[in-house]
Amino acid sequence: MIRSRPTLRRLAALFLPLSLGLVALGAVGLVSVRPGQAAQLALRAGLPQTENYPDPTGPIATGHYAPAAPLAGDELLVVTYNLRYAEAISETIATFQSVDPLAAADFILLQEMDEVGVAALARALGYDYVYAPASVAEDGDDFGNAILSRWPLSDPQKLILPGLHPLTGQQRTATRATARAGGSDILLYSTHIEIVTAPVALRMEQMAAVLADVPGAAERVIIGGDFNTVTGEGVQTLAEQYAAGNLDHATPGLGPTLTRFGLRPSAADHLFTRGFDVVDAGVLGDVSASDHFPVWARLRPR
Repeated sequence: MIRSRPTLRRLAALFLPLSLGLVALGAVGLVSVRPGQAAQLALRAGLPQTENYPDPTGPIATGHYAPAAPLAGDELLVVTYNLRYAEAISETIATFQSVDPLAAADFILLQEMDEVGVAALARALGYDYVYAPASVAEDGDDFGNAILSRWPLSDPQKLILPGLHPLTGQQRTATRATARAGGSDILLYSTHIEIVTAPVALRMEQMAAVLADVPGAAERVIIGGDFNTVTGEGVQTLAEQYAAGNLDHATPGLGPTLTRFGLRPSAADHLFTRGFDVVDAGVLGDVSASDHFPVWARLRPR
């Protein structure tokens, strides 16, 4: 999520007069303001708005650092990881080189990345990649999702998810590509759903948009990312939504996948699959390169 520096007290002091002004104008019929909309409009008017990349055709970046497609095996390992503004690339490279089972990953799905960080990881670890920025973070770097693969990637796409955050104007996306692994195609998605301060309906619509993009005829699919679920009920609703689209929750019951203020509040990061059996799965809660933890699953094609 985009970081916010002002304190709540300073925000309230800044935007309350604007909110009251909108309410007053609405009361005399000079503007049309729905109940509860005035404060939202006032906040958005005063907050810096996010610069987005709204064109689904680009920018999309690709790179080729996998030395050769690996020999086909019985299992594939996939990892999803929100790397928090791509701030700890060197630490992440060392982690993927030394921490089991990350070093064996066939696919890595990354969120909150810029292309420099994606390319550095791919080059050091030996992966091909597809990267598509969704927006520009407050530090000036791009902010988007990536797919890293030891297997050849084709058909790179950027899926624009519906809606913008009502205060920051931030856009969310999913990055999509097809991997040719062991003689079959695997459709891959790396996605990042809006944070919980956005309306529930908007978040559900974004989750549904990723699901709706999956062709019904696709035999093998992997969707991973940061879904920003913060409650058990939210996780269950997400799993049921994807189950209706013939996608299995490959990483249920793993426990918290992120940390906030020294706490571990929720399972926000998930993997969903079609056409695979889950051999095992886990979350690496001791990895400290981000405020999220790597979530992985070992899959056997059906």
